[in-house]
Amino acid sequence: MAPARFCLVAALSAALASWTFDNARAAATDWVGDGHAAVRLITATENLATASALDAALEFRFGNGWHGYWRTPGDAGVAPDIDWSGSDNVAGGEVAWPAPHRLVIEELQNSVYEKQVALPIKLSLKHTGLATKIRAMIAYAACSDVCVPYQAELSLSLPAGNGTISAEASLIEQARRYVPGTTRAAGIEVVAMHIESNTSGPRLVVDLRSENTPFVRPDLFVEGVGSGIPAAPEVDLGDGGKAARLTVRLPAQPKAERPLTLTLTDGERAAEFEFPANTPRSKR
Repeated sequence: MAPARFCLVAALSAALASWTFDNARAAATDWVGDGHAAVRLITATENLATASALDAALEFRFGNGWHGYWRTPGDAGVAPDIDWSGSDNVAGGEVAWPAPHRLVIEELQNSVYEKQVALPIKLSLKHTGLATKIRAMIAYAACSDVCVPYQAELSLSLPAGNGTISAEASLIEQARRYVPGTTRAAGIEVVAMHIESNTSGPRLVVDLRSENTPFVRPDLFVEGVGSGIPAAPEVDLGDGGKAARLTVRLPAQPKAERPLTLTLTDGERAAEFEFPANTPRSKR
């Protein structure tokens, strides 16, 4: 949760908490929110055929100076929370998270989205070929000088049919391109990784090599050590920008049996990989 100066504002929450809209048309709800933040639900098809899963997305937009949060928000803010339990014929949803960018406010580390972002979601259906009611209860926060909690209830009814592609399908496909893939897909090789400890505390050291494009401004989001994210890495580039050493100061020694999730961003490319559990530590 945020420190006091970034606290959620209860008075504004009461005004914004319970917005409900049924579907404006088959594959997209109306936008729900205000000029600071709003969200809508979209699907890739207008109706359902025999597939056991449905591509959907929650699309957020934020006003100038406002932002929302990634799955690990950092030192302030709240990640979106989605409840599908009010749906009919939906077993659950798996969210894919586009890469965030880092926002530092008074030394507070935040992983955020600005302007507009779509979270691609794979909805699992209980039964194929049946009419389906999708009802999503979303709780999230948008922040500027203050952080405001939002709640939205979004509903779509999709009839049985032949799986007609919707106008929103291309938007969902495009959103998936911003979800970090493998390092290989990003043209990056992880040369070596280790955690070293010295008098200033543990540090994660990651050596990378870019196959074609030189690194521009690499950043590394580390999940799995504490509740937030460590500060941006120290970056040392070599070989004309093709080699990079990223050194991240960790708030505590990671548990040996727990892997760390690492999200690398560099300009338009991003990749997700793990620092494996039970990797030997070194001392300096």
